[in-house]
Amino acid sequence: MNKKIFQTVFFSVLLTLLLVLAVSLSVLYASYENRIEDDLSAEIRFLAAAAEDGMANVTAVSVPGHRVTVIAQDGAVLYESEGNAEDMENHLERPEVQEAIRYGFGEDRRESGTLLQELHYAAVRLSDGSILRIAVPAETMLSFAVSMLFPMLVLLIVLLVFFAWFSMKAAKRITDPINRIDLEHPDSLDGYEELSPLLFRISKQQATIRDQIENAERTQKEFSIITDNMSEGLAVVDSEARILSINRSFYELFDAPRAGEGDSLLSVNRSDAFSDAVFSALSGKRTEAVIERPGATLQVIASPVSGRDGTRGAVVIVIDITEKAERESLRREFSANVSHELRTPLTSISGFAELLMNGSVPEDEVKGFAKDIYDEVQRLIALVHDIIRLSKLDEGGTEEERTEVDLKAVAEDVIARMRTKAANAGVSISFASSGKTVMRGSEPLLDEMVFNLVDNAIKYNRHNGMVSVSVAGTPERIALTVQDTGIGIPDKDKDRVFERFYRVDKSRSRTSGGTGLGLSIVRHAVSFHGGSISLRSKLGEGTEITVEFPII
Repeated sequence: MNKKIFQTVFFSVLLTLLLVLAVSLSVLYASYENRIEDDLSAEIRFLAAAAEDGMANVTAVSVPGHRVTVIAQDGAVLYESEGNAEDMENHLERPEVQEAIRYGFGEDRRESGTLLQELHYAAVRLSDGSILRIAVPAETMLSFAVSMLFPMLVLLIVLLVFFAWFSMKAAKRITDPINRIDLEHPDSLDGYEELSPLLFRISKQQATIRDQIENAERTQKEFSIITDNMSEGLAVVDSEARILSINRSFYELFDAPRAGEGDSLLSVNRSDAFSDAVFSALSGKRTEAVIERPGATLQVIASPVSGRDGTRGAVVIVIDITEKAERESLRREFSANVSHELRTPLTSISGFAELLMNGSVPEDEVKGFAKDIYDEVQRLIALVHDIIRLSKLDEGGTEEERTEVDLKAVAEDVIARMRTKAANAGVSISFASSGKTVMRGSEPLLDEMVFNLVDNAIKYNRHNGMVSVSVAGTPERIALTVQDTGIGIPDKDKDRVFERFYRVDKSRSRTSGGTGLGLSIVRHAVSFHGGSISLRSKLGEGTEITVEFPII
C-alpha cells in the first residue's frame, strides 16, 4: 500500500511539476518575444532618427547582427547591411513595407529568402518617403527551450529528489494509522474520519461473518441431528474408503461397533457384497447390493462423488427393506394361493362339464351336476371379486368417497340380508345399538366389512348357535362388535386369521364356500377408516371381534 500511495503522490507531483514548467516556459517565451518586439521597436525608432541626419549615422549606431535595410518609395533596395543592395529584388510587396507606407510603421515575422532564416521585421517611414527596415533573428520555442535546458534540468532533478522524499513521508503518514487498525475492534481508530465508512463496513462485515459461521455451525448441528435420526444409514467416505461422516443408523442396521473418523468403512461390515459395492462406487460406478442379515434384509446404495480430478469419494446409503422383502414374499405366496384357489373350482367345473359332455351322467342327476357347476362358478366369482377388491385396497385406492354414514343403519341392513342364510344354518342373529353411531367413511366399504364379519360368524357357528351384533357410540369413538358361539379359534392361529387365504378349518371353509379373504378385506377396511381391530376367541366356545373407529 505504501508503494502505491508513493507512486500516486510522486507521479501526481511530477505531472504537476512538468505542467508548471511547461506553462512557465510558455510564459517566459511569450515575455521574451514581447521584450524582443519592444526592443526592436525602440531600436528602429532610434535608427530612424539617425537616418534623418544621414546614412552614415545609421551605420555607426546600428547593432551588430541586426540587419538594416533602406528601401525607396518604389521598393528598390537603397542600402542593405547584410548584402549587396544592387543584387536584391524589389521589396515593395513586403508586408512590413506596405504597412509602413500606409501607417508609418509595420511589423512581420517570416523566413528571409536572402538569409534563409526566420526573422522579425520592423519598418518605419522616413520623412523623405523612404522606408527604414530592421530585422533580427526570431528565436523559436524549441530553441528557447534548448537554451533553458540546463537550468531546467538542474531544477527538475532537485525537485524530483525533494518530492520523492516528500511522497515517501506522506505515504508513511497515511498508511501508519491504517496499519495500526485493530480488525477485532475497528471502531477504536481515531483520527481518520474518512475511514469511518470503511471501518463501519468492516465491523458490519465481521458481524455478518460471525452470523454466517454461527449459521454454518447451526446447519451442521441440524444436519447431524437429522442424519442421526434417519432410519436409513448414511456414510460419506474419501477415495480410499476412509470415513468422513457417518450416522448412528448405519451402525445400528449392521449391528456394528462405532468406528472413528478416518477408519475404513469396511470395518463396519466386511461382507463381499458390501465391499464390492463400496469399491465399485469409488471406481466411478453407482452400485446397489442386497445384504441378508439374521432377521433383516438391507439394501446398500453406493454412489460416487466426482470432482475435476476424478472420483473423490462415495456416498453410501443403507436402507432396511425387511418389510419390503416380506411383502414380496407375501405377494409371491398370494400369487401361489390365488393360483391354487382358482384351480380347485376350475378343476371341479371342468370335471363336471366333461362328464356331462360325455353323457356319463344319468338324466335324473344332470340337475344336481348343473347345481354343482353353478355353486363352483359362484364360488369362483366371489373369489375373483374378493381378489380384485383386496388388490384395490392394497394399492390404497378405493373409488368410494367419504360421506356421513350411520354404522347402525349399515349393520341393520346387513343383518336383514343375512337372516335367511342364518336361518338355513340354524343360527339366530340379535342386534343392539346405543349412542351416536354416525361417522365419516365409505359406506360400501363399511357394508362389506360388516357383511364379512357377520358371514364368518354364521359360517363358523354351530347348529342352534347365536350371533350378536352391536354398535355403540361415544363422543370419542364408535365400536362395532360381532360375537358368535361357534367353533372358536386356536391360540396359535389368532395372529394369522387376518392373512389372505388363511383358514382355521380348511375343510369347513371349502364346504361353506369361503374364499379365505374376508378377514383380510375387513382389516384393510378398518385401516382405511383409521380404526383398530381386536379379537377374542376360545376354542369350542366362540369368537368376538371388535372394530373401533375414531370420531373425526
